[in-house]
Amino acid sequence: MEQPEVPDRHFQILVYGIEQKGLTPPAQPIITPHYTLTFEHLKTVRLFQEFDGVILFQGTFEQFEMRHGPMTSYLHHSCDQDELDKRKKEAALLQKKGGALCFLLTDQFCDNDSRSTRDFRYTDLTKHHLNVHNFYRNNFSLRDTHLTVKVDDFMRFLERYGAASSYFKNYNNDLDCRCIVECGGNMTGMVLHKRSYFLPTLVPDNRLEAIREYFGVLADSLVSSWTKLFQVLPEWTNAFQFDEEKHLHDERNTLAARMKCIDDRIECLKSYKSILALSHQELVNSTIKVFRDGLGIAVDPADELREDFKLLNSNKKPLLLCEVKSTNRGVAREHVNQADSHRERSGFDPRFPSLLIINTGVKKARSVAEKDEKIAREQIQHARRNNILIIRTLDLLFLLRQYLAKLISRDEVVKILTTNSGWLRVNQSKWWVVKGDESEASS
Repeated sequence: MEQPEVPDRHFQILVYGIEQKGLTPPAQPIITPHYTLTFEHLKTVRLFQEFDGVILFQGTFEQFEMRHGPMTSYLHHSCDQDELDKRKKEAALLQKKGGALCFLLTDQFCDNDSRSTRDFRYTDLTKHHLNVHNFYRNNFSLRDTHLTVKVDDFMRFLERYGAASSYFKNYNNDLDCRCIVECGGNMTGMVLHKRSYFLPTLVPDNRLEAIREYFGVLADSLVSSWTKLFQVLPEWTNAFQFDEEKHLHDERNTLAARMKCIDDRIECLKSYKSILALSHQELVNSTIKVFRDGLGIAVDPADELREDFKLLNSNKKPLLLCEVKSTNRGVAREHVNQADSHRERSGFDPRFPSLLIINTGVKKARSVAEKDEKIAREQIQHARRNNILIIRTLDLLFLLRQYLAKLISRDEVVKILTTNSGWLRVNQSKWWVVKGDESEASS
């Protein structure tokens, strides 16, 4: 039999939550030249990613109990969902940094309640890591200890403690699945993607010497396997390069830079859309960004009055006064009056162009369609009498969309905003000014 390979490093391994199986965790770690086994309870503040590997039992986060009532029996299930969700994140971080998980399979899987529609497929960390596309788990009718070990690293552990209550079928050609042990020709233990070990086993006796022996033999097996699966090439091997390597590295760097530009642009476009949901000063700030960064129009945000700013021409002179409002309803007369009063207090002539930008239905709208709420005719007419152009945040986004699609120029945008009054309505392909009477100016 091949002897376990001696590792070149010292592994830090966490044995987690064994009290859930009725075992008493040793107070002191198990330390050998090749690894340290640290035992922690379920609620420990230690994080999975602090270690090189984590060992835990199947069913650590869930409990099943058959309870008996006066008329019938029923299955009671409980799950520590908060702890499970936290450890899911930690397990992902552990494996991302190159660490591994070892799940000890001790029982049949209970994935549903045959007496009801309850689903238990997601209530344990072991199940979470087995929920792979076209990878299925099944239960034996009885636990079987007659196993065929396929990987020498685990021979000693499985000969002493191996026992299978379940088996697995893999129909996923993209899954890196390596069989460790079989029972009757069925796979009962394996390692997935070199990072997730699943071993069928008995639970050791709750005696200190038995627990230390059990996890010591297991750790010997795991460390031997890890050493073979994760051999790290020395740095000097990089001095030898194939002809295509430089080109591939350059291409990867170019693609990475391009991906960053794409991600940045997506985030920028998402920030523009925030004007559909924001209110108060946050709405003002996002609206300024739409004009300044999106449409490329200079903005002067300095104003003694809140919720206002000015658009500037190429000579840094004001060309349009903007009033920003948000409401849970539609446009009201008071919004138009406030825009008019702001213009007067700012010392501008009544003929100076003024834009009322309003985010309607802030809280009640649940979709873009619900944001497309028409403005009442009397408010449109009132705006025209006061030389004010109303534009909803949805219209403003459509205007930006047309500009980015090169359907309209920046100069045309400025002309539209500074020479019209009423309601500037915009959709994907055109704009038009609703005047509140029979006539409408259109693009």
